[in-house]
Amino acid sequence: MKVKLLYTTGNNDILETTWDKPEPEKDEIEVKAVMTGVCSSDVAMYDGKFTTLPKEIQGHEGLGMVTKVGSLVEANMGIAKGDIVATRGEPGFADYYNAKQGTFVKVPNKADPKYILEPVACGINVANAVYNHSEDKEQSIAIIGTGFLARVTHYTLKRNGYKNFTVCGNAYPEYWDKQGVIKTTHNQIEGGFDAFIDFSSKQEYMLGDYVNENGLYVLAAEKTVDNMDFSKYLWKNITIKCPSPRDETFIQSMRYARECIKSGSLDVSDMWEKAYNKENAQTAFENKLNGIDKGRTYLLWLS
Repeated sequence: MKVKLLYTTGNNDILETTWDKPEPEKDEIEVKAVMTGVCSSDVAMYDGKFTTLPKEIQGHEGLGMVTKVGSLVEANMGIAKGDIVATRGEPGFADYYNAKQGTFVKVPNKADPKYILEPVACGINVANAVYNHSEDKEQSIAIIGTGFLARVTHYTLKRNGYKNFTVCGNAYPEYWDKQGVIKTTHNQIEGGFDAFIDFSSKQEYMLGDYVNENGLYVLAAEKTVDNMDFSKYLWKNITIKCPSPRDETFIQSMRYARECIKSGSLDVSDMWEKAYNKENAQTAFENKLNGIDKGRTYLLWLS
């Protein structure tokens, strides 16, 4: 099946090509794209700061309509043509793509950006790293960053009983003020944390001394760190976690995200700032790159 596909070469460009999409396997569904989130890693790839992936695996925050169902999926999951699914997989920047079992969840039958679940599940997956490391609800937790992912991570940890948070950042001030957490700045934050969640691209956090002995450092965003000496992590028995959507348990985070959003206990409506028609994809990337769009943005596939 020949479909249109958008991609970047890493030179601040968005190109369109025709892609020969394979037929879905028995354990796959075919998805017609409806909305695709623009992730910070997509923008970094567009700007040449992140490894340029093959065009067939660009775009991963998908929401679409099921158009074909593999026999194993139909037998095990009750997915039918016409269902709306949130996907974690590539290429989300294509008109149609395949999604394997374990990379999608069915959502309420309405194409609503709040059900672009992959980025929400990323925040939940980061929270999982904390309580899989320690169930001590009194432990001190730093969250570097106050944006979309930080909010979801905080929500998830708070819902599971964690109490002592310090956050560092400027996004969504009204949300963080309502939460009553300790707020600080990049220049003022000091050490002494049991769990340190780093959503920044700043190398100084990993090079600094912020985590207590037997603590946890969560590397929650792409970054390059020069001249890294891991000896302090070794001698203080600090665990470094790199939570990723590639983890086979990530589907559980997607299901949890769906239920939290569906119940209304997690409100992400204000985090999805703007929609762009796919014909204006380059504008979406440029506006995100230049800080014009502060919240999450997504592409609409209207054809």
